[in-house]
Amino acid sequence: MMDRYFLHRAVKRFSVLMFAFISFHSFSQNQNLDSLRVAVKHAEGKSKISTLLELGWNYRFINADSARKYGFLALELARKNNIEDYEAEALNTIGVTHEAQGNYEEAMTYELKALEIRKRLGNALKIANTLNTLGIIHDEKGDYPKALAYYFDARKIYESLKEENKIAMVLTNIGIVLRAQKEYKNVVTYYRQAMRIYQKLGNKFGLAACHSNLGAVYLNIPNYDSAIYYSLLASKEFEEQNIRQFLPTTLSNSAIAFDRSGQYEKSRKYFLQAKKFHEEYRNQKELSFTLSQLARLESKLGNHTVAVHNAEEALAMATKIKAKEQIMQAHEALAEVQARMQNFKNAYAEHVLFMEAKDSLFQKDKAKSLQELQTKYETEKHKQEIALLNQENELKSTVIERNYLVIGGLVLVLVLLGMGFYLWRVRSIHRQRAIAQEQKERLREAQINAVIESQEQERKRFAADLHDGMGQLVAALQLNIQSIKNKNDQEKTISLVENSEQLLQEIQQEIRNTAFNLMPPILGKEGLIPAVGELIRRITKGSTIKAEFTAHDVASRFPDVIEISVYRIIQEIVSNILKHGNASHLIISFTGFESEVVLTIEDDGVGFDLSRFQNSRQSNGWRTIETRMNLIKGAIEYDTMEGRKNNSVVIRIPNATCEPANTPTQNQNTES
Repeated sequence: MMDRYFLHRAVKRFSVLMFAFISFHSFSQNQNLDSLRVAVKHAEGKSKISTLLELGWNYRFINADSARKYGFLALELARKNNIEDYEAEALNTIGVTHEAQGNYEEAMTYELKALEIRKRLGNALKIANTLNTLGIIHDEKGDYPKALAYYFDARKIYESLKEENKIAMVLTNIGIVLRAQKEYKNVVTYYRQAMRIYQKLGNKFGLAACHSNLGAVYLNIPNYDSAIYYSLLASKEFEEQNIRQFLPTTLSNSAIAFDRSGQYEKSRKYFLQAKKFHEEYRNQKELSFTLSQLARLESKLGNHTVAVHNAEEALAMATKIKAKEQIMQAHEALAEVQARMQNFKNAYAEHVLFMEAKDSLFQKDKAKSLQELQTKYETEKHKQEIALLNQENELKSTVIERNYLVIGGLVLVLVLLGMGFYLWRVRSIHRQRAIAQEQKERLREAQINAVIESQEQERKRFAADLHDGMGQLVAALQLNIQSIKNKNDQEKTISLVENSEQLLQEIQQEIRNTAFNLMPPILGKEGLIPAVGELIRRITKGSTIKAEFTAHDVASRFPDVIEISVYRIIQEIVSNILKHGNASHLIISFTGFESEVVLTIEDDGVGFDLSRFQNSRQSNGWRTIETRMNLIKGAIEYDTMEGRKNNSVVIRIPNATCEPANTPTQNQNTES
């Protein structure tokens, strides 16, 4: 039974002003709620409405029903006193609580009313927050084009306001939608942009959300060890921040990874924990998902009656709230359970319903919609910038016309000031250039020293290979020749000659291996891609590790400096994997994109402490890699951690530095 759409959508409820409250621990939250409940009894007028709104917003992650109760009380008072700003806040709080429980139609009704008021009041930040919440609601419903439209509109406003926290939030939400549409390359790009902002701002919740989403992406790839690691890490971070609403998401992703890796008892444990949290929070959409997954797990374990009950409950719940993705998952689970029970007629009927739901959910033109939205976003952004510039120019013209006489009297002073500034600026530029030149010389000296050290190490290794390998073979050949001179026995002489021929063949092979390590002939004759393929074949032939090599949409030749530098970098990294990684599987792949060529090196060996490797004085290999990366103007990223298996290195080479000389592209897939 197909199971391509089993993944639980990771954390996405980044609603208005969320970050103002999410970092409190449980004690401080409860203390704040107690003080607010006392304060609201004695407050009057606007102060009472404000306190009710704050109570509702603080309760949204703890108890949606309580949050909605305070929201309705605030809404009634705001309308009675004709305070539109507070009315919009109350509508937004009510809408968020409905979205959290899967009541999407009600959530949209309240959020659209809030958006209408906020547009009338002209508060750009709150307008963007409401657009983001509407995007979340459509995402939850499976209406991805509308979700992306709202997200891109919100992103445009956040960028104009330079709200970095909010920009990262909406980037993460866009990545979640793209992941649901299996645009994994774009997903990683958006997640990395968001993580860089969260790390810069020290936003713990944002990092936890990204870890949760990474765990879900690794389920898609699939890489179950990494999926378990990031999902459990996110669970721990959410627990520490007392954000209970999102815990079942990460627990479910952990359960799926354990299920996929055959650890069924652990899978059941985390699924049941997730189910408990969903029931506690009354999140119908996510509860439907968890019930579907529990049904499939129980079916594997032979508990068919329990499995059918869970799947039917999941379908009824998803149908009630009109959640397309969960309806599809429930039909798929029922089809699988019925097939295991050998009720093939029922299994076929459920499979047909599953396929219909799937076709409705994943539209064929999703990529085109994304491109159109991106183009619309860029066009509107440029229009806004041009309009702002025109306004500034008009304002400047008005000021110049009105103050023309004053400016004329200040011209001489400005000229004198300009000359003084010019002289100061020239001296400052000379100083900066001198400092930059000095730094450049130091960097060049360090790079040269690293290259010299690397060359010396290579010479020592080459000398050792000649002495230990070829030297012994030559010595043995000399002994054979001496013995031939002193032997009169023809039979023994023939034996010595045959042995000498064998030694000559071994010497020849040793010379070829040494020459290949120094500079593979295939690198100069055929280029980088064939040379790496030959290296992989030699690794597989000479060791127990299984090595694979692929190349897609990559030019057959690059400039010499690119080919030699990249080949040496691969040699250094692969050498470290073979010596220290204890790996059994190695994958090297090249992928060509419009603006860059991406090289990925992955292995299933043990991880290591990257900072200790980079700062070690004996790490000549690291310095050599950095020198060569500077030479080709590339970028390198490591994904490794001490105590965790599976490592990867990603190298990005800009196309501007590796333009091929009118050579065709090629798709390769070589497995040794």
